Amino acid sequence: MNKKVLAVISREFLTRAKTKGFIIGTLIFPLILVLIFGGIFLFSMLFKPASRTYYVVDQTGKIYDEFVQMLPDTLKNGQLKYQLVQQDVQADSLENAMTKYQKLVMNNKIDGYLVIPENIVESREVRYSAKSVSDFDQQRDFSRALSRIVANIRLENIGLSPDVIRQEMAQGNVRLVSRQVTEKGEIEKSGVSSFVLTYFLTYIMLLMIMIYGATLMRSVIEEKSQRITETIISSIKPIELMMGKILGICGLGLVQLILMGAIILAIVHFGESLFVKMGVNIPELLQVIRQIDFSPAVFIFMILFFLMGFVFFSSLFAAVGAMVTSEDEGQQMQMPLVFLVLISYFIMFSVAKNPETPMALWTSLIPFFTPLVMFTRIAVSDPILPSGAIISIFTMLLSTVLLIWLVAKIYRVGILMYGKKASFKEAVKWIRYR
Repeated sequence: MNKKVLAVISREFLTRAKTKGFIIGTLIFPLILVLIFGGIFLFSMLFKPASRTYYVVDQTGKIYDEFVQMLPDTLKNGQLKYQLVQQDVQADSLENAMTKYQKLVMNNKIDGYLVIPENIVESREVRYSAKSVSDFDQQRDFSRALSRIVANIRLENIGLSPDVIRQEMAQGNVRLVSRQVTEKGEIEKSGVSSFVLTYFLTYIMLLMIMIYGATLMRSVIEEKSQRITETIISSIKPIELMMGKILGICGLGLVQLILMGAIILAIVHFGESLFVKMGVNIPELLQVIRQIDFSPAVFIFMILFFLMGFVFFSSLFAAVGAMVTSEDEGQQMQMPLVFLVLISYFIMFSVAKNPETPMALWTSLIPFFTPLVMFTRIAVSDPILPSGAIISIFTMLLSTVLLIWLVAKIYRVGILMYGKKASFKEAVKWIRYR
């Protein structure tokens, strides 16, 4: 790491860090979070739900009253969420009545209507008609209420008390409390929370590797096409130039990754109270946030595997940049690298559920998959270090050094080749040059 390499690192980092694109890209992640949750709060204030009116045609004559009782929800202004108005319609005049209701719906006099057939116990179907049927929450409320009523009727028909049965069923509900066994004892840990955290972190690493790997490739192509490289390598070795570019651009990704990690830590520690104040009061979401354990060890491993993964793949992106003469050719040749990163991401989903299987172990030791797959195993197993974690670090470092040595041979020849795109056969010949 001499002064020339440091100069290249500084140039690659500072020239891009000062651009509007990098600043916007760095701020866009927290901005997206602010827009998402701020938007939920803002729009919930601007678009306050109004009471909705529905006509109910109960051909059984028994369901309407209980149906109304099961939908007691009110809005903040105290009005009922659903105004259910019973309509007494004979079977032979039902078609005429529905034609009239349809006109009322189209003229916004009512929001919709429901027709409960006389044979609902057997058919288990209710006609729901409205101008818009996109509110699945509302339809779920109606469906649950009607389903419970029909279930009660069926139980009564066979001589069983619905209240007693539901009481016993409620008493029989079992909550599975997951606890992870560690060397220091057992700790309570949510499998859903671990998977959500791992999914999010690996997705960020995936984006960083692909985005900044492509940035490195374009940088090499640009300097090569403008004949700047010839001047640069007159005072610096090709491998020093390549490593300076890799480490300089890697610093950009590292800055954004650290910022995102800090935001996630803040969400884990302060997110629950913040979301409640903003009106995002979803029990399932709050429970997941409450159980997320983003430890400093996981954060350190995320940084470590990102660095190794970026240097490994960016070396290949640099080789692609040296072999082509335009960005269009580079886009085509980088696709195998993109697929390799995506494959490791797809493997992550299975490994996250079964991190200690032999297949998970051996897959995580393959250099192309190690950054994402091994980090996944570490994240879901924390605070336990999964088998092969230390070995994977050494194998990844060894593979990266070997790859840089090979790519440097391609890079030193490719950056001075103009006119045509080099084939893989020619690249192999460049590796053999001394």
